Amino acid sequence: MRSSNRSKNYSLIALAILGGSLLFSPEVSAQTAIGLRLGQPEEVTLGVDGRITLDVAAFSPVNKSNFSYANSASASSGSVEPFRMAGGTSITQARLGVFSSYGKWSGRVDVNYVGQRVTFCDIYAAYAFNPRTHLVLGHQLEPMSIGMNTSTRHGSVTTPLPLDFLIPYTRHWGLAGTHWGDKYWLGAGIFGGSSERVQARENHLGEGYGVSMRAVYRPINTAEHTLHLGLSAVARTPERVTSDEGIVSLGGHSGSAVENRAFVAGRFTGIDHYTIGGLEAAYRNDHFFVQVEALRSTFVSKIAGAGLSNGNRSLIIDGDRATSFWGAYGFATYMLRGKQRSYSNGSAAFSNVHDEVEPGGNLELLAGGSVLDAEPLLGQGYELVGALNWYPNTAMMLGLSYTFTGLSDDATALGRLRSKSGEGLSYSTLQLRAQFVF
Repeated sequence: MRSSNRSKNYSLIALAILGGSLLFSPEVSAQTAIGLRLGQPEEVTLGVDGRITLDVAAFSPVNKSNFSYANSASASSGSVEPFRMAGGTSITQARLGVFSSYGKWSGRVDVNYVGQRVTFCDIYAAYAFNPRTHLVLGHQLEPMSIGMNTSTRHGSVTTPLPLDFLIPYTRHWGLAGTHWGDKYWLGAGIFGGSSERVQARENHLGEGYGVSMRAVYRPINTAEHTLHLGLSAVARTPERVTSDEGIVSLGGHSGSAVENRAFVAGRFTGIDHYTIGGLEAAYRNDHFFVQVEALRSTFVSKIAGAGLSNGNRSLIIDGDRATSFWGAYGFATYMLRGKQRSYSNGSAAFSNVHDEVEPGGNLELLAGGSVLDAEPLLGQGYELVGALNWYPNTAMMLGLSYTFTGLSDDATALGRLRSKSGEGLSYSTLQLRAQFVF
């Protein structure tokens, strides 16, 4: 069954990419335009965009012989294998989107291939009251966190560990509004469940719901300099489409998506609601860029109490008590060739490359780090990152990065990673990333 599902996934993404390729051929493009003229008003526009990201990674665990790995947390010692981190090549994302507009209305539908799964991503309709005020209804990113709201098309390195761990979802169905000026950006929304709701069991209690907001102040915002200061907040109930217990699963990846295991991972049960708060800051000039963000996630148990498990051990949490995790990341880049990345006033986020690329391409040097504290029980971790990124044009990126990841002994991949000495896992990752955006 699992092999069959994978075959279906590969077939779907192949068809999606083939469809996109056909749209770009002259004959099919002409046919599409004729179809619009015959059946639609002339003001209707139709476009296709997307991205393909290919990662090649190699891993070097520190003292690898000290660790073993089991297929499940409850596996007996006889079924435990030597721990391995096998390098390889992976299409970590392939995405195809169709967007359209008519007057003040617009909309888009995206199909996304990531983690060997094909899912719908953005599906929404939007109305523009004016160029700076928009209302969006559909499946979308919530207005929160500069890291979360920076499109993956602008990701030159792997998502930082704290960002991946502390925000336990990506998109939800909801209604969101944004408004911006030269010195500010404001966004807020109310949201229901995610597209995973299609897996709900019969007679389930209900999907999660919540509210989110993000506010940004830009005291300096010119073509040469940008200073960005912001905060965000989310309050949400867990999804209960498969269980009424208020389950929230957490997991963070580090180094490369080629190694798709989340070593820092755990699961709450009996959660009434949770909140996420964040502070963000960034500065850009023609040669230098820096971005930092701190996040704190707080989980409040039901009156009857809650439980937290890392696969090996469990913790009982008293009723109506709060458990908080926090993390932060930051990175800086310096342009060896070309100008620094561009800033979008409409999304209050930065791209990964300037709108103009010098002949021969722009060359960027990046350094950064992150820290995550998921105690009690789930562990702690940190990352150190260095990268060299080349942008031959605005549509392509080739990047070489090195990441060192250090984890505590509680980071056990839900009980499957086992240490003979009680020490935590540390490893190095060397990754080559190629990305094409169209």
